[in-house]
Amino acid sequence: MRIFLLALALLTSVTIGARRTLTLRQCVDYALERNVDVKRQVLVRQGRELALHTARHSRLPDLNAAGSQSFGFGRSLTAENTYASRNTQSTSLSVSTSLPLFTGLRIPNQVAQARLNLAAATADLEHVRDDLSLRVAQYYLEALYQKAMWRVAEEQVELSQKQLARIEAFEQNQKASGVDVAQARSRVAQDESSRVQAENAYRLALLELSQLIEMPSPDSLDVTDPETLPPVAPAGSPEAIYAQAVALRPDVRADSLRIASAERGVRIARSAYWPTLSLGAGLGTSYYRTSGFDNFAFGRQLRDNFSKSVALSLSIPIFNRFSTRNAVRQAELDLQDSRWQLESTRKALYKEIQQAWYNAVAAQSKYVSSNVAVDEAKAAFELMAKKYENGKANATEYDESRTNRLHAEYDRLAARYEYLFRMKILDFYRGERLE
Repeated sequence: MRIFLLALALLTSVTIGARRTLTLRQCVDYALERNVDVKRQVLVRQGRELALHTARHSRLPDLNAAGSQSFGFGRSLTAENTYASRNTQSTSLSVSTSLPLFTGLRIPNQVAQARLNLAAATADLEHVRDDLSLRVAQYYLEALYQKAMWRVAEEQVELSQKQLARIEAFEQNQKASGVDVAQARSRVAQDESSRVQAENAYRLALLELSQLIEMPSPDSLDVTDPETLPPVAPAGSPEAIYAQAVALRPDVRADSLRIASAERGVRIARSAYWPTLSLGAGLGTSYYRTSGFDNFAFGRQLRDNFSKSVALSLSIPIFNRFSTRNAVRQAELDLQDSRWQLESTRKALYKEIQQAWYNAVAAQSKYVSSNVAVDEAKAAFELMAKKYENGKANATEYDESRTNRLHAEYDRLAARYEYLFRMKILDFYRGERLE
């Protein structure tokens, strides 16, 4: 039994020691290293790198080797214009290469398009990381809020327990009745229940945060309270923040790059109207054997039948059943769609910034009001507590004042963390790191 208790104590100490208190920046970095969506977008970018590599090397000549072996059986026409039953076999070997000389500027446009697609994929990766960072900030501040609520609930339990001790002392001095003691004990029980609920809400918030940042268990995670910020009004204006965001946001940059890529796509489609010129060369040899005749040796035939060739190939498109024309039109439609997508992204960004601005202004005003409300509720509760202790107020009045103070504390906590989150959203649109 002692060994079991010792092992349990050791395990508990290891678990407590393994708990890590992470800042918001550390949580964001932790998530960026492990998030599956980020990893998938990295694979997309690597695919764009391979496409660029392929496009760049399409200018190089290719090299192909070929070989064939055939057998013939039965009657065949002879040199004397008669038929005879003979068996034949033949072997052919060849090596060929071709080099594109002119492709209607298709290759350079494909290289440029692949480069633009790679840049767009890089911007998409930044966009995925930014969205993940913002979600981590939201869940992190939610965990901080629930932690603060838990702390307030614990303080309320301590306050109720102290009040219960006073009432019990008054009862012994016959300054309070048994009903007052029972009511005080009921308040302690209610506050302890609220504390348990607040602790559970905090654990659930840690669970959601740990799952988002890909941490194995919420039991190894804790959050640190950020520096308290005064409720200062947001700086600048929505228009100024939008001007910064348009120049910095990766989703806007990705859409702009896709427009440039679609323009290259139109040029690639139009290149099919141009003739193409290529240079080709080849080496070949063969071996032939017929039954019933004297045949030269395999090596001699390969040497005697060796051939070389060099050729220029010109292809002039005349009519291809409107496929080129339709490909060009489709590329132009894709270009227009990319332009509409950029406009839609900019409009959505402007709307998001406007909403974030108004929400930040409202959160700042709410935060200021909640600070005043807490100060007033505290002062009122202190006066009511003194009246209650001196028998000048009843339990109902005391409970009402206590409830008002508690609600004011909760409202201020909600206002504080909402203000922090709204301000961080504005900083996010300004291109600042989430700290």
